[in-house]
Amino acid sequence: MQLTPLNPSDHDAVGEVLGLLHAVRDADAPEGPRLVEQSFRAGLRQERPGLDVVHFAATDGGAVVGYLGIGLMVDDNPHLAMAELMVHPDHRHRGHGRALLAHYTEYAAARGRTDLTAGTLTTWGDGPRRPEAGVDFLERNDFTLALVNVRRRARTDALAPDDERRLWDEAVAASAADYEVRTWTGPAPDDLIESICRLDAQSRDEIPLGDIQMDAEQVDVARARAKEAATAAVHQVPVKAAAVHRATGEVAAITDVHAYEDPAATHASQGITIADPAHRGHRLGMLVKLANLRRLRERFPRVEEIWTENADVNDHMIAINTELGYEAVDALSVYQRRLRP
Repeated sequence: MQLTPLNPSDHDAVGEVLGLLHAVRDADAPEGPRLVEQSFRAGLRQERPGLDVVHFAATDGGAVVGYLGIGLMVDDNPHLAMAELMVHPDHRHRGHGRALLAHYTEYAAARGRTDLTAGTLTTWGDGPRRPEAGVDFLERNDFTLALVNVRRRARTDALAPDDERRLWDEAVAASAADYEVRTWTGPAPDDLIESICRLDAQSRDEIPLGDIQMDAEQVDVARARAKEAATAAVHQVPVKAAAVHRATGEVAAITDVHAYEDPAATHASQGITIADPAHRGHRLGMLVKLANLRRLRERFPRVEEIWTENADVNDHMIAINTELGYEAVDALSVYQRRLRP
């Protein structure tokens, strides 16, 4: 097996990797969202703030048999690395996975990373069965379970109109006196960006991360605008809603959904939803998610379903999502291996 960096300009080579990724999805998790080719190709070229990313293609006998994507945290949390490893279903049980994992370990260790993470899809509850080979593989190679993120999906019309109206009225009744709802598509308004940075920096302290050690991100306006530019460069469109505290003008809660520019993409991805701890108890999470759902339907009527992930212990957000019609599909189990420095 040969492992070489994936050249974003090599259209055919990228196409072969895309074929592998589709084959893995169809074999292991056919219910999951389909990869959007336009965004994947653009993502191979795009730099990401706070993350150094490299992609490799594995070939054997002229055929692409594996893919390895590595992300190294930079600036904040320089101890941490993450990887996505995939082997074509027709080429498994031949040692390719071990070779990919060995390259990941060597690459990350040579660059000073001591905490390596990798995820695998696992069965959740009564959802569709997922192969157990990924868990067995990671555990055999000294990785231990660090975090379980449950993947859920909801149709954009999951709620009956009367139920949606009731939830909206309840959220407005709990918040309207002190908070205003703002929605937008694309870059954040200039008058909100600084307080959005403050909330963004809080997110790693507020969201369960299991056994993964991750310090808060240092987010300023330049970093936030760079993130927005990177999102636009990979042909994704953020749809956002915020609850703004009337007395101070500060963003008290925010949520975002990423839709795709590709007109064939009928799904979107839910990003972070966070409420400032000082403003909790006003149903702001429900308020901004409902407002954002309405904007998404108006701006992207072709989007039929939204996918989200929540840590299995994030009871508050899971309860909100359940009210909004999200149903569990499977879980992304994140495993971690700590190397000796």
